[in-house]
Amino acid sequence: MGFDLVTVGVVCADVMVRPVEAVPARGTLGLVPSLDMHLGGLAGVTAIVCSRLGGKSAFVGRLGRDSFGDFLLAKLSENGVDTRGVRRVDDCNSSATVVLISGDGERTFLHHMGTNAETCEGDIDFDVAGASRALHWGGPAITPKLDGAPMGRVFARAQSLGVLTSMDTCYDGKGVWLPLIEPSLPHLDIVFSSLEEARHYTGRDAVEDIADFYLSCGPKVAVIKLGAEGIFVKTAGGDRVRLPAHRVPVVDTTGAGDASCGAFLYAHLQGWDTEKCARLANAVGGLTVGRMGGAEAVESLGKTLAFMETLDV
Repeated sequence: MGFDLVTVGVVCADVMVRPVEAVPARGTLGLVPSLDMHLGGLAGVTAIVCSRLGGKSAFVGRLGRDSFGDFLLAKLSENGVDTRGVRRVDDCNSSATVVLISGDGERTFLHHMGTNAETCEGDIDFDVAGASRALHWGGPAITPKLDGAPMGRVFARAQSLGVLTSMDTCYDGKGVWLPLIEPSLPHLDIVFSSLEEARHYTGRDAVEDIADFYLSCGPKVAVIKLGAEGIFVKTAGGDRVRLPAHRVPVVDTTGAGDASCGAFLYAHLQGWDTEKCARLANAVGGLTVGRMGGAEAVESLGKTLAFMETLDV
C-alpha cells in the first residue's frame, strides 16, 4: 500500500507541565495544576496532522522497547499513522521531553534524545518510503546520525524514485547549522524553517533573503514559519505569500510549526495552489496553539477549512 506521506526523524513523548513561571529552588517542591503526556516531535506530529486531514501517512524510525515507546506507537496508530517501518530496540530508551509551559504559552524544554539520536540511514525502510508520494525529515540536529551526507543520500534516492522530498529544520544547540543540511538541500523539493532557526542556517536576516538562499540551494518551495507573525512562502516559480497569524488565545505553542508542516504537505499533495497551501498551514498553526499538544487540535479537514476562512487578510 502506498502512502501520501512518510516521515522520518524526531518523535518523542512530551510530558507537559503548565503553567510554570519559575523553577522551584533546588531541593524544594513546587506544585503545578496541570501535567499531561502527549506525542510530540517534528516527524510524529507532521505525520499525524496529515493523517487527520485525510492523508495516508506513515512513520519510519526507531523506538525503544519501553513504556514511552509503547505510548508513542499507540498514539501514532490511534491517529491513523502506519508504523510498519518502526524498529523497536532494547538497548536504548525512547525519546522524551519535559516541557515547561508558561502562562503565555512559551516553552522551555528538557530533552532526552534517546532513540532519535540512534536513528540512522539504515532504519529508513524504502519498501515504505520509496512507495510513498512524499518523504519528510524532521529534523536535523536532533537526529545526528542522519545529519549531513546520510540524509543527502536518502533524499537523492527518494527523488530518483519520483518521491517528493521535504525537510523541517531544528534548532542546533551545538552551533554547526548549515553543514547539517547542506548535502540535503540539492535533493529537496520543500524546505520548512522557523525564522529564528533559518537565520542561523542561512546567515541571512530578512525573511525574503532567507527564502531566496534556500531556493538558490535547490528546493522549489521555501516555507518560513514566523510564529506569532504568521507564515511566509516563496517558490522557485515566482509565487510569494505572506499571511498574518490567526489571532487566538494561546494555550501552548508546542508543535504548532510541526503541525503546520503536515498541513502544508497535505495541501501540496492535493495539488492546491501556493496560497491555499499556506492558508491551510497557517490555520493549523492557529488551531494548535489553542490546545495542549502538537497534533490534537486538528479534528478534520472540514473543520480546519472553516477555521481557515476566519482569517481576515
